Amino acid sequence: MNLKDQKLLITGATGNLGRQLVYECLRAGVRPIVLVRRESDTRYIDANNLEKRVADLRNQAEVEKAVQGVDVVIHCAAWVNFRQDKLTQFTGINTFGALGLYRACAKTGVKRFVHLSSVAAVGARPRAGDNEKRLINEDWVFNLEHLQIPYIMTKRAAEDELRRQAGSGGPELVIVNPSIIVAPSRTGDDHGRATRMFSHWILPDLFNIVNLVDIRDVASAILAAVEKGRSGERYILAGDNIPVRELALSVSALLTDSPHLIEFPRWFYMGAACVTVAVRTLFGRSKISFYPDLVRLMDYDWAFSHAKARVDLGFSPRSIHVTLNDLLSNNFVGTPMKPGA
Repeated sequence: MNLKDQKLLITGATGNLGRQLVYECLRAGVRPIVLVRRESDTRYIDANNLEKRVADLRNQAEVEKAVQGVDVVIHCAAWVNFRQDKLTQFTGINTFGALGLYRACAKTGVKRFVHLSSVAAVGARPRAGDNEKRLINEDWVFNLEHLQIPYIMTKRAAEDELRRQAGSGGPELVIVNPSIIVAPSRTGDDHGRATRMFSHWILPDLFNIVNLVDIRDVASAILAAVEKGRSGERYILAGDNIPVRELALSVSALLTDSPHLIEFPRWFYMGAACVTVAVRTLFGRSKISFYPDLVRLMDYDWAFSHAKARVDLGFSPRSIHVTLNDLLSNNFVGTPMKPGA
């Protein structure tokens, strides 16, 4: 599939990844249509004179109207947050919103549907046991269903149901799972932000492995998935696997400022999470962003392989150390904020 021959629509186009996708499209000579919410900040979209279609993903009539005449949809829109409350809202956007969009695409004749998810929907590697050194790939059996974390629950549910629907007919489905995406902040002063954090905060000394990937590499790989991704397949877009402690020390070396790292026992985090939930519940506070199931993520390493994406999509992510240097020197060139690379 040649991207330039297709009418492409991007959802979530005003978010960080969506904006980067729009930027990559424009660099490739493609002018995408963008699906936005009524309250979205569309200044970047308007500056490039792109076609906007307005719809709420929870309104099926609006969604069906928005995808009329489109060949390919890249679905980036999601509620990305690890808070424990508001399961209904997470489900409405992340699960039902994705399914309603796919049904609308099937009804209007869209040919290909690229669904952006997260490696959290693939699973994680237990820190103990036979899998201790194994990198997670696309064949990994999901193992986080016991965790009541709305974001993970709803993104995995969307993937499972989309696969079922695609098996019964509809647009070609390709699922793309980036790891933790590193991107510049909208202030443009990431060096200043990191310096303030390292200077004033006590940071936990963790030895879990995490995987980070550059937003520039993710966006170009998503467009490659539109053109070259195999229908019915998922692709993990992973960068470097790195222990959290090593990551903190790498950042400190670039800042020439030593972090205040303190190693706390697991029971300390679990106790603090239980107290936080109890206090917020007692005082009627609905927002809960620190809770026991979030602490249980410490029992896993987030170590992934991008071998399949490398073969099928030509995915070749840059080193996380290159990305961090660009980020902390406020020189993240090749983005909507700093075009040029």
